[in-house]
Amino acid sequence: MSANTPTPLETALARMQAAPDDTTARLQFHAELLDTELYVMLAEEARGSALRPRIFDFEDGRAVLVFDSEARLVDFAGQVADYAALPGRVLVMMLANADEALSLLVSPDSDHAELLPPEAIAWLARTLGETRTDEHAAVPEAFTPVALPDGVLALLVPALERRLRNTPGLEAVVLAGVRWRGGGTGHVLALSGVAEAAHAPLARAVAEALELSGIEAGALDVIFPDPATMARLRACGLALAPAPWIAPGAAPTPPAAPGMDPERPPRLR
Repeated sequence: MSANTPTPLETALARMQAAPDDTTARLQFHAELLDTELYVMLAEEARGSALRPRIFDFEDGRAVLVFDSEARLVDFAGQVADYAALPGRVLVMMLANADEALSLLVSPDSDHAELLPPEAIAWLARTLGETRTDEHAAVPEAFTPVALPDGVLALLVPALERRLRNTPGLEAVVLAGVRWRGGGTGHVLALSGVAEAAHAPLARAVAEALELSGIEAGALDVIFPDPATMARLRACGLALAPAPWIAPGAAPTPPAAPGMDPERPPRLR
């Protein structure tokens, strides 16, 4: 992607700044920030899993600079610079747990640069840490078409597609109404093709997407049905189309950067 081409994060940022009182636009920017691979300027080359970000002093405090593409970082630095690439959610947790209060300056090279103060970083970290799902799902008795207002669907569908993009093995995603055994109705999000080990993390990711979209998380349950049940869901539900996962080897892959392995998260130095 060219350094002059607007990225999804920059587009979300521009929309938020164009409507500063629009809570939905702000939440969508936050969701995009957490899902984006960010490029962080470092004070020196990373050593193992330890990162020392380059910190800049501003009138409002000290901040770490991040870009949503390598090209943007290089153009901004104007020279060879040390950097690390890591998901926004990882960076947010790192900054929230740092020894000092740090802000995050997003896209400092653009007309839509945004400074997230320490209190915004703390709020995002709490959102990531407090998201939970109900592990004791009820038994569905019948599935029905989606019965949600258009305004809710306009928020919900993009939020879910954004959060589920690039999920390894994901074959189908269907949103449908449900009638539970013993009474009660609601909605379910059915996922197929993913490994069992990914079920709990994906359920948490969906709950997180709902919370960041301003939608009540309890209004949607995540299920992983067998093929026959998935066929029933397809017949009445709404199919979603998150961007597919690209298998390793399908395109040149750079060396793994600190922060990309969830089992070995980086730490600030």
